[in-house]
Amino acid sequence: MRSVSALRSDLERLEAQVRAFDSATVKTPGLALMRQGLAEIRDDVHQDLRDARRARLEVVLNGVPVAGHEVRIDALAKLLHSLQESVSSIAQSITGKATARASIPGPLRDATALRLASVYPGSFGAILKGPTLGHEDEEPLFDVEDSVPSLLDMAVETVLQVVELAAADDPNDNMLVEKILPLGARSFKHLKELSAAIVDEDLSASIAFTSPSAEPHRVMLNKAAARALSDALGRNRLTEDQEVLVGHLGTVSDIRNRIELQTQDEIISARVVDELVPQLAQYYSRSVTATFDVTTLRSLVTGEERRSYVLVGLALTEEPEPLI
Repeated sequence: MRSVSALRSDLERLEAQVRAFDSATVKTPGLALMRQGLAEIRDDVHQDLRDARRARLEVVLNGVPVAGHEVRIDALAKLLHSLQESVSSIAQSITGKATARASIPGPLRDATALRLASVYPGSFGAILKGPTLGHEDEEPLFDVEDSVPSLLDMAVETVLQVVELAAADDPNDNMLVEKILPLGARSFKHLKELSAAIVDEDLSASIAFTSPSAEPHRVMLNKAAARALSDALGRNRLTEDQEVLVGHLGTVSDIRNRIELQTQDEIISARVVDELVPQLAQYYSRSVTATFDVTTLRSLVTGEERRSYVLVGLALTEEPEPLI
């Protein structure tokens, strides 16, 4: 597929040519036919541009449920459902709104919804596409939108990174745990279901991701990698709770959406929900009461606990009057 910038350049050139025909003072049947042909080419390029600006996942399956160019629907549905839920739940955690109980908000689901665009013979291949960017009939004049990773891009990339860690020659529980802990209990659950879809159905899946804002990325989720992921998750238990802490708000980064809170006993490093980021400056270097969503992961092997904090509420704490 041609690049977004090349397609956009062609579209602008064709638009100019069609406008030139429209503004011509002399109109003949021959010119009208030429104008119609250019307009049709322009519309085709416009559609190609819209497609090129959409994220694309290509999933190729092999294994027991695959026979020739066919695959059992129950196995395919199990895999695609767990993949979609993993992506959506990770996107929810990226925005700082992850929860194991409440449903994923509709707008966030829409932004991360993958669509089965086509299937093709091979072992068995399925092409999944992300949402169309922008209005159906409009394309931005510049590539700014395409250079910034979307929420879907970041969520899919996180899934692929988890798969790569599990597919390593010597999978490391600690590295997997560090990657998955900040994603929350819902992501933990769906990643376990994704691994089960591979192991239980005796499948392997080659997953290739392309997006205008990222380098192409391909991973192989085979039975060994899925079992390594499942075992690592099975050796740990993840719980969620909420804590209110009082302390001094130190480091604030609205770029990385992180803060550090100095309490009486420790320094808490935390991500920040999106809506709080613009307000951080007014609390910097002041005494605050901070509300955190806390995810705790406990190893069933060693008993070791790790915590991940997300700041979801912030208020100034009354400071004592200075003694005179």
